[in-house]
Parts: sequence; C-alpha cells; structure tokens
Amino acid sequence: MQSLKALAFAILGGTGLTLAGCHHDAPAQKSAPHYVIGTAWQGTETWFYPSEHFDLSETGLAVIQAQPRGGLTADGEVWSAQSMTGAHQTLQLPAVVSVRNLTNGRIVRIRLNDRGPSNSGRMLAVTPRVATLLGMGSAPTPVEIVQDEALSRQIAESNPNAPKLEIAAAPREAIVAQSLDDGSTKTLGLKPTEASTGTNALYVPDMPQTVMQGQPDYVAYHVVLGSFSGHAAASRVAAQCGADIVAQAGVSNGLPWLVSLGPFTTVPEADRALAQARQCGGTGAHIVAK
Repeated sequence: MQSLKALAFAILGGTGLTLAGCHHDAPAQKSAPHYVIGTAWQGTETWFYPSEHFDLSETGLAVIQAQPRGGLTADGEVWSAQSMTGAHQTLQLPAVVSVRNLTNGRIVRIRLNDRGPSNSGRMLAVTPRVATLLGMGSAPTPVEIVQDEALSRQIAESNPNAPKLEIAAAPREAIVAQSLDDGSTKTLGLKPTEASTGTNALYVPDMPQTVMQGQPDYVAYHVVLGSFSGHAAASRVAAQCGADIVAQAGVSNGLPWLVSLGPFTTVPEADRALAQARQCGGTGAHIVAK
C-alpha cells in the first residue's frame, strides 16, 4: 500500500514538472513605428477627426496617460511610462510638440505617438514621466502645446509609404574616369552598392528628458463651441447656448467669429459648462485655457 502511494505521488510530481515545462512566456512586443493620420474616431462624448497640421498651437487640459490596450501606441511604438511621449486627439502621428505647464512655466518637448484623450474636455495625455517633469498632479493641468514645424515635417517626409515623385538623378551608376597621364582611375558618382537617396524607415527622433523654465500664466478657462465664417451663424449658436461672440483678429482660416462660454476659474466649472454646451447642440465644444 505504501509503495502505491509513493508511486501516485511520483506520477503527480512528474505531471507537475511536465506542465511547468510547457509554460512559455508571452513574446515581447516589437516596436514598428509608422506614419498615421487615421480616420474619424469616437470619444466618450463626441467624434474626433484627425488631420495633418504642422503649425498647431493650442491650450487646454492635460492628463496622465494610461498604458494603451495591447501595449502599443497608435503609430506602432511600444508604450513606456518613462518615455517622453503623449497622445493627441487629431494631430498626425508621430509629431513633435513643446508642452508648457501654464501654472508653473515648466516646458518639455515630447513626441506625440498615440490617440487620446477620449474626453473632449481634455486636450493632451502624457506619460507619467512627462507628467513628473512638468510638475503635474493627478488633477487635469492647464498646458500650452506648440508644434515643432520643422521636425514634424521631417518626420512626415520620411514616411516610406507616402507617394513620391521619381526624379531622375545623374549618375545612379558608378562612372570610372581614367587618367591619360598615368593610367590611374577614379570613381565618380554613386556606386551600385551605395544606399539610394530614400530610406525604408520612418524617422522617429529621440526626445531628451530635459526641462526648461518658461513663464507661468494666469489661467482662466473657456468652453469654445466653435468658430464661424459668418456672424449670423455665430449669433444663432450663441443665442441657443447663452454664449458670447468674439471677433478673432488676424485669423487665417476664414473663421473669424468665435463662440464661447466663460471665463471660468476652476476645471469643475468649465466641465459643467462643457456639459451645458453639449446639451444645447455644441457637439464639438472643448475647453481652452487662456
């Protein structure tokens, strides 16, 4: 009887060892960054419509980003809580922006590589590392973002999937010139084995963890319901939502009439006004910090 028990334990022990030996670690995610604009996507309260811009400058509220589902960002990078990256609702990815915390003046440069936040009352989501360097807390933080136009264009132009015009370049093959004096030779132009003018990889610049000190600003919040080309259309929306109309001087988009609610001194006040704007038909309303 004793030997049967020992045999049973031996079998169970062997089975356990066998099962343990069958366990495999999940394969590590591989980073495969690619250039993306993307289609319209639905947030928690409204739709967002991505588009390509290179001179973006805007203010709003930033929050701390959570790890994206699956561990990959919208442009195919492996997400890291320690990276100098962030998420934007509509800008092409990747793109480079500077972020200034309006309450303390701290400035960092980050690479936008993901979509979000899904809440239209929040403009930007940044990794925990970026949040620490900016001095952000757990509450939404008023920030200003300014796009690095030159670097963002460089990224876009490096997109290997973009259609490119083939331009004849001379010479593509090597040309060998021989001296009539001593018979020596010299190779001119490109060698067949040399790299061509293009590249097959997207340019993804590294973002150093550097903090600059800028000027803090007094912050008041406004809820923007929209910009309009005609005063009559702006007046209808303003009357419907009890909002104000402001003439924007020097705008280049042909939409000089801004309709907004505010100012508000706290984020909860601005959030309540944003909810009010949605109820009166302002589906594209969002919060700005001025």
